[in-house]
Amino acid sequence: MNQEQIAEKLKAVSQDKVYKGGLSTYAVQSIKSGRSNYPVSNLITYCQDLELKFVMTDLATEDCFYPISVLDVHKVLDLLMNRYEVDNKLIYRKTAVHYTAPKSLVEEELEKIKSASGANKYVAPLSIKTLLAVCEVIHCDLSFVN
Repeated sequence: MNQEQIAEKLKAVSQDKVYKGGLSTYAVQSIKSGRSNYPVSNLITYCQDLELKFVMTDLATEDCFYPISVLDVHKVLDLLMNRYEVDNKLIYRKTAVHYTAPKSLVEEELEKIKSASGANKYVAPLSIKTLLAVCEVIHCDLSFVN
């Protein structure tokens, strides 16, 4: 799957609803056109503002996950990577994309890391291209539902 396919899925599900949320015009256009490497947090915000659910589906088991934050996306990726014994090195070898998971997947621990580090290294940001690369390796599909 690529960014253009995500944009097409969003367009089909959103039925051309007018976006009235807090994202900038550039961020919305990036998501709608599928052209730039936008943060997954923008995609989640966009979906929530349009009252859509962002769905991650394990294609092998058809398990569905409904992340509501980037941390939730990291948790799903961690679960599926552990399930299929995939590590960061394998993702890089197959896709040439570096995936960096957060230092912790527990919110309380992340808050401690955030306060100890001066608020700059507490959670790994996640771009759409990185998410798509990891999903390609672990056979995870991204979709949207009303």
